[in-house]
Amino acid sequence: MSVVWILLLAVLLPLGTGLASLLLPSRSVKPRVLLAMLGPLLAFVLIASNLSLPAADAAGAAAAGHATYATPPAVSAAPPPSVPWIPSLNLNLSWWPNGLGGFFGLLVSGIGVLIVLYARGYFGAADEQARLDLRRFYATLGFFTTAMLGVVLADSTLLTLVFWELTSVSSFLLIGWDRHDRNAIKLAVQAFFTTGLGGMFLLGGIAVFGATTGVWRWSELAGADVDFGSTGVVLGFVFMFVGAAAKSAQWPLHYWLPGAMAAPTPVSAFLHSATMVKAGVFLVGRLFPAFGDATDGVSISSWAGVIIPFGTVTMLLGGVMAVCKHDLKQVFAYTTISQLGLLMTMYGLGGLTYAYAGDGYEKVLPAIDFDVTQIANHAFYKAPLFICAGAIGHVASRQLPDLFGAFHKHKAICGVLLAAGWCLAALPLSISFQAKEIFLYAVVHAAKEHPLVYVVLVATLLTAMCNVAIFVRLATTLLGSERFGMKPTHGRHGHEDHGHHHAAEGGLWGAMIWLPAVPLVALQFVGGTATPLWNALFLPFETNIHYPGFHGEVPWIPHLSVELLLSAVAIAAGVALGLSPLLRGANPDAHTRIFPLASGSLEGLGGLAQRHLQTGSIRHYVSVVLTVLVAGFALAYARDRSMSEAVLAALADAGESWPVVFLGGMICLTAFLLPVARERVVRVLLLGACGFAVVAMYVLFEAPDLALTQLFFEIISVLLFVLALRLLPADAKPCGKPGPWRPVLSAAVGLTLGWLTLLAATADPPTRLGEAFVRATYKGVEDPVTGELGRGGGGWNIVNVILVDFRGFDTLGEISVLGLAALCVWAMLAKKKTGKSDAPAGGDA
Repeated sequence: MSVVWILLLAVLLPLGTGLASLLLPSRSVKPRVLLAMLGPLLAFVLIASNLSLPAADAAGAAAAGHATYATPPAVSAAPPPSVPWIPSLNLNLSWWPNGLGGFFGLLVSGIGVLIVLYARGYFGAADEQARLDLRRFYATLGFFTTAMLGVVLADSTLLTLVFWELTSVSSFLLIGWDRHDRNAIKLAVQAFFTTGLGGMFLLGGIAVFGATTGVWRWSELAGADVDFGSTGVVLGFVFMFVGAAAKSAQWPLHYWLPGAMAAPTPVSAFLHSATMVKAGVFLVGRLFPAFGDATDGVSISSWAGVIIPFGTVTMLLGGVMAVCKHDLKQVFAYTTISQLGLLMTMYGLGGLTYAYAGDGYEKVLPAIDFDVTQIANHAFYKAPLFICAGAIGHVASRQLPDLFGAFHKHKAICGVLLAAGWCLAALPLSISFQAKEIFLYAVVHAAKEHPLVYVVLVATLLTAMCNVAIFVRLATTLLGSERFGMKPTHGRHGHEDHGHHHAAEGGLWGAMIWLPAVPLVALQFVGGTATPLWNALFLPFETNIHYPGFHGEVPWIPHLSVELLLSAVAIAAGVALGLSPLLRGANPDAHTRIFPLASGSLEGLGGLAQRHLQTGSIRHYVSVVLTVLVAGFALAYARDRSMSEAVLAALADAGESWPVVFLGGMICLTAFLLPVARERVVRVLLLGACGFAVVAMYVLFEAPDLALTQLFFEIISVLLFVLALRLLPADAKPCGKPGPWRPVLSAAVGLTLGWLTLLAATADPPTRLGEAFVRATYKGVEDPVTGELGRGGGGWNIVNVILVDFRGFDTLGEISVLGLAALCVWAMLAKKKTGKSDAPAGGDA
């Protein structure tokens, strides 16, 4: 089987098994869990067996310090296979499980398996409502997993966009999980609107960049001959970055992510660690080899200038706000925002270079290393943090002050929570510690040649300090430190309201509320204590290894360097902040008012527009439409004065065709007298006379079919009007004195339409639509690929062929309308024949 279909199967498996689980009875909980878990598990296996990783020789050269992954396998000898889907839109089925895409695919599917198990413990199965929640959840979770797998594996840029939008739709369903909670629905709409707006920018960026460069596949991006100074390329990059920033909650569009905590905790754990918010980081990682890597002197100049400021502000803002929160999910949500800012800054720094000289090796290097390790580091502690937050919310509370001394009652949950918190603080023995040293190295060396980057260095140290402070307060509270722990202020210490209630479960399934966090935390400490094993697992996926001092591997023992000293300073400052009374209040984030303010303003503006434009007056609507028509034609004439030649030619030929002039004059005269006449019967007669004159005009121009159709329509319409007159009141209400603008507008519209008709009739032959119909009727339509002519319409009358072949549905609609009108006439005649009347009978009703 082709790799295209294998990876398509891998992408669709979570959705398929999730939907299949709906077919099981509600009491079949264990088969449902196993079936839902089977999808991401098989997807993991299929992706792992079809990876397209960097060449081994490149990795070996990098390890020896003589080559780098500056532009890893972005330029491949053979592009990934592709199956046409909609070729006219450059939308094909093609997948690219390279280092970054393959890693993300394994990350999404692997953590997806653990989330399925965690959801079983979270929702439980003790009562019918819990089983129904679990049944509905697995189908939606499978949809979400499939959407994210499509984003990270797709090679076609437009295919990425399709799955990108599906992540917004599926996350909307998950965030608004509680359909009876108005606040949850409001926050789901907020997230959907914000990420959907980013999707519109991504669509614009892909379209502009693709139209400018002709590149519609990520695998061709780095190897394409792109003019990075062209407006289309720069605009495409900016639009795509806005889309990535909205999805990855970059300032000031980060407000939707804390609100997404209205979702069940399994969703939060999955969304924050491996899906949704990482999509924006992934997109920037896809763009980096072509747009950001400046080692070969070919990159977009605005890469670092656009990405680094937003990433830095997001990183620092998220860290500070996290310290000020008390709800564990809110705390961890803001640390996610902070880490997303760091990851964006990491890729932004890759657009800056520094000169390295040592050990006989001289090279200009980009300020980025081990991006996959940075991403994996965050995933492997963030998912456990949320898993444990949901678990502690079940048995105690999510409010940090209410968890004073909780470790003594819930040792397993709190133990895993503290281990994950240790990794959040990037303390020694965790892979987070090495990742922090690698990032600090890039910042320090970039700052030496770009002094403004020292601002990034300060923000990084402050963020690291905040993360340590969060861990210190979490540890002192859970362990029950009387002096430094956060104590409850309202005496509340009960079961946290998390949107559903069920009895606590024992045994293995009961432990699933915290057990899925253990293997992820274990990977964190494997990376910190057995780094060679970490390198064996993750080094093949790395797409950026540059600094020769690391010898092509994540360092095992921290280097005694400036970066290590800075890390020690951040840890010491974080411990001091954590033990101090500073930033202990639950301060709100002012940015959460952005969306309500924006949506309220849009609604107010819409109401204002509706009051002035949607007046309920048909006359007003028609006047606006006709005014725009006349104004548009006047603008066109102002730009092309040659349009008057058709009118002059028509006037010169008017004397030679007196029947046409006579009938045209009759049509214009009856149309003019129609609004002037006051008697209803006179108006009907004038309307009929105008229509029959049109019939005569069709006969004059040898169009008998059109004349016959128009004749039938005129007869039916005149009869309808005559029959309807008796149903109207005797005296019509006067409509008021007409304003002077009405005859002026009417005359202008008449002149405009007549002018347009003359222009269409006298246009150059290549631009006449009639020629195309003539060719298609007699000769057939030309095949765009082979150039051969197909079978024509098969008729001798062009009008008939058009009515039947080219606009058959329109003709069917007209026939239906005429038939309906005939039925109405028949019903009215039959009603009159039986002597029935609509007048109310006398007496009491």
